[in-house]
Amino acid sequence: MNPALGYLTHLLRPGSTRWRPILAVHYLTYACEFRCPYCSDGTGKPYHQLRSPVLPADRVLDLFARIRRHCEYLVITGGEPLQHPEFNEILARTAALRFRGVILTTNGRHLERALPAVAGSVTELVVSLQTMDSAKADLEYGRAGAHRQILDNIECAANHSGRKYDIVISSVATPENLADLREVYQYASERGFRLAVCPQLVGVKAHSALDNNPAYRELFDFLITRKKAGDRIQGTVDYLEYMRDLKKFDCRPFTMLVVGPMGEVFYPCLELGHPAGNLLDEPDLNRIRRDGCERYGPQPDCGTQCHSACALGFSRILANPLSLIHEGYLMARATG
Repeated sequence: MNPALGYLTHLLRPGSTRWRPILAVHYLTYACEFRCPYCSDGTGKPYHQLRSPVLPADRVLDLFARIRRHCEYLVITGGEPLQHPEFNEILARTAALRFRGVILTTNGRHLERALPAVAGSVTELVVSLQTMDSAKADLEYGRAGAHRQILDNIECAANHSGRKYDIVISSVATPENLADLREVYQYASERGFRLAVCPQLVGVKAHSALDNNPAYRELFDFLITRKKAGDRIQGTVDYLEYMRDLKKFDCRPFTMLVVGPMGEVFYPCLELGHPAGNLLDEPDLNRIRRDGCERYGPQPDCGTQCHSACALGFSRILANPLSLIHEGYLMARATG
């Protein structure tokens, strides 16, 4: 579906029972060699502990073709997606599906060897970075020398001759790294990268030590100030204020389609983790939604939780459409 039409459909028909995703997220693999302490799914389990087979390249491309019928934007994530044994082939062939946007999220450690395939298909390259302190980062990763390697690979990606992608530095704000993220901001700002910051989730809720934490609030106040000054900070000002305050929001999970490694569709969202069907077996999303509703009940009112980029982002631009106009103004001022 055209993203503008999809947005208007969700805005004007919030009670619709049809599944019209604006964005699809595919977990290419749950495998990851890192052991980051802030990594977890909706149950609090780190992704590297999840077990799932991986689809061969041909089946992944079949799955992507079915996703493409429903939406124009695809996020390829993990785990660490580069650990799929046929990653380069998958990415190289994804270009033929003509997604309007393909977003790749990666820890960046093995990025250099994948850059030719990335350059041909990806529109946004999102690399996770929580600190500029290599010793501290390597302890979190559980891999000596990994942080320096990631920084080198980001530089390679920024200078790649075939680059068509924007680079986004994605940071998880934890109780331990709030001061570090000022340096990450400086690193991203100096290189013209966009910076995205989200709070650490423990299960589906922001870490309790971040709630009413003055240093956490000061970080987001700083990001909001820099955003208003024209810096490349991910999200609208309204979105950043909700991240800062960890306020309750009305989730709109059917703006997204979240698909596991084998094609399983999560209902109503990844965090609640209910597999309602498999897109390779049943291409009709509306039928999958009906089956999910019958098995697990209608979309719940979850309370204050899931302050993740996609969940909060779609919620707020639908609840506050004027924030998009303000975002357009800030972007125009920054580029003008």
